[in-house]
Amino acid sequence: MSLTPYRISIACLLLLSRSYAEPETPPLELPEMWSTTHLVDEADEQIPFSVTTIERDHIQRASTLLSLDEPLLSVPGVFVLNPFNFAQDSRISIRGFGAQANFGIRGIQLIVDGIPATGADGQGSVDAIDLGSAERIQVIRGPSSGIYGAASGGVILIETETGHESPFVEPALTAGSYGFLQLQLKAGLSTDPHASILNGTYYELEGYREHSRTEQQRIHAKLDSQLGSDTDLSTVFTWVDIPVQDDPGSLTLEQAKEDPEQARDRNLLFDSGEEVQEATLGLQATHQVSLTQELEFSAFLRQRDFENRLPFRNGGQVRFDRLFYGGTLRTQVQLQQVNLSLGLAANRQEDDRQNYQNEAGERGDLSLDQVEQVESVAGFAVLDMELHPQLTLMAALRQDWISYEVDDRFTEDGDDSGKRDLSELSPLAGILWEVRPETILYGNLSRSFETPTTTELANPSGGGFNPELDPQLATGMELGFKAEAPWWKEQRASLKMALFHIDLENTIVPFEVPSDPGRDFFQNAGGSERNGVEMAADLELAPQLKLALSYTWSDFRYQDDANGRSGNQEPGIPQHLGNLQLNYQGNEGVFARWNTRYTGSLQADDQNTEKVPYSIVSDLRLGWTTQIGRYQLEPYLGVNNLFNQSYFANIRINAFGGRYYEPAPERNFFAGLRLRASF
Repeated sequence: MSLTPYRISIACLLLLSRSYAEPETPPLELPEMWSTTHLVDEADEQIPFSVTTIERDHIQRASTLLSLDEPLLSVPGVFVLNPFNFAQDSRISIRGFGAQANFGIRGIQLIVDGIPATGADGQGSVDAIDLGSAERIQVIRGPSSGIYGAASGGVILIETETGHESPFVEPALTAGSYGFLQLQLKAGLSTDPHASILNGTYYELEGYREHSRTEQQRIHAKLDSQLGSDTDLSTVFTWVDIPVQDDPGSLTLEQAKEDPEQARDRNLLFDSGEEVQEATLGLQATHQVSLTQELEFSAFLRQRDFENRLPFRNGGQVRFDRLFYGGTLRTQVQLQQVNLSLGLAANRQEDDRQNYQNEAGERGDLSLDQVEQVESVAGFAVLDMELHPQLTLMAALRQDWISYEVDDRFTEDGDDSGKRDLSELSPLAGILWEVRPETILYGNLSRSFETPTTTELANPSGGGFNPELDPQLATGMELGFKAEAPWWKEQRASLKMALFHIDLENTIVPFEVPSDPGRDFFQNAGGSERNGVEMAADLELAPQLKLALSYTWSDFRYQDDANGRSGNQEPGIPQHLGNLQLNYQGNEGVFARWNTRYTGSLQADDQNTEKVPYSIVSDLRLGWTTQIGRYQLEPYLGVNNLFNQSYFANIRINAFGGRYYEPAPERNFFAGLRLRASF
């Protein structure tokens, strides 16, 4: 294994530390960034971990608002596949966590307005995430189970708008290639002591490939209330209805080259796709007990109805009704240089699941009927201590108890009822040294665990849970650097760099069996070792022009594997990942953003027999904002895949028969108009 990127990075760290030791200009204040995490309330620069915050304009402005892929492009260490197949969800990975999921999101905690979008079993979904009202997205990279529990190889925290502005109404219309149409209506109202925001969205998209249509309607509402001088209450409601989400499936390389727009024949035969309805209600209350103590309580309830059709006959139609609810109670005490948080969290997920034969897209006989229950209980403590005015220690300890239980109601093939109990203690410790107000060094050591989801626990031998699949464990170490300083005349620059090493045990990987092609089962693959370097730089080239650069080097390899994987690269993650983004904001309201993404080659399977070639893809956004009295008008235009490159939007890991590839759309366009009326 080459350690050249490590040597270069360490040299950069030492050089930059030395160069900032004796500045020639007065110290500069770092920009304030509010952390949306409900357990760590610090600015990004004051957390001894790799953290990136993305603000509202970067999320919403001149965007299709269809996928988390677009706002996350410039975040190092984050790689997103599958932004165009909505039936399979965007596959988000952070430092490799989540890369092996061929459906949904796992290994990463998704939290929206303090409410988990990740289930008690560790599987997350982005169906109901409303990017059209997102105020900020915060990404924490690296194992974080000490704070967030299971499936915390990384954390994505989303905070939506509050309505604490002048009352407004904001309609928007966006249309584009492949039958894309989106209608959005957002309104905000602030009447002391309440502030509310409501956003309704409808969109439809035929898609680039055959059999890839999707349609969705969504409502997001949020009410913030001040109940007296010491108590705040936030209420969030989200409803989403997805009547159609077709799945075109994956192709072999030969098929993808012959006709990238085609769908897999079996996906057409079995009418692969899904329908979803989901409603979520969440409450979060904060009470200031005294000048030094705060009490916080949150609770949520989610109902999800899901049906899908998979590209095979035996059990190929799945439906379940899910009830997911829980809450967290936390108290935070601040005494001089010590900030201590103590809390309890409990979640329960219940799935009433049936599988049917898929008779060429029609529902056939019942083949599985069971109730799956997952209960999660945790106790945690988070300590933030100032050891010295320039030295801060952060530590966390969390104990999780997770119980899986299945009640088999289809006993014609035997009773597969069963139960599995898992528990894990997750420590975390980090230290931050403020060399100067604009220069910070930090290091951390953390541990995370990833329980199998109920879907991953599917038994290849029949119903019930797979007794052979164990949780995945990870131990991570990180050394980082954060700095901001002038770099040319009055222009500014910031640099963030992190080196990390992660050891994984019992790595969970997907596989297919010949009897059920297209269906994923999961197994443990021994261990793996991950070494990486992440760098991000923001440079102000001129008062109106900013450049954002990011680069990630990832060397992730299996270790001590009994199935012939030892030394192989983990599939689904490129070794080199780079992003360049230019942002222009003119004095007359004209704005532009040009983003170019380099994705290095990556492996498609555990045996490293199929390498996916590298790609370079550019996107362009143009727009103009003008104010006419109380009205703000913003027309915009977007071009995706500007230079019409052929590449793959998704790779299905370890797919049977070499069907790894889902081709990405050719050059395509969208245009829109947003009108905001303030009162």
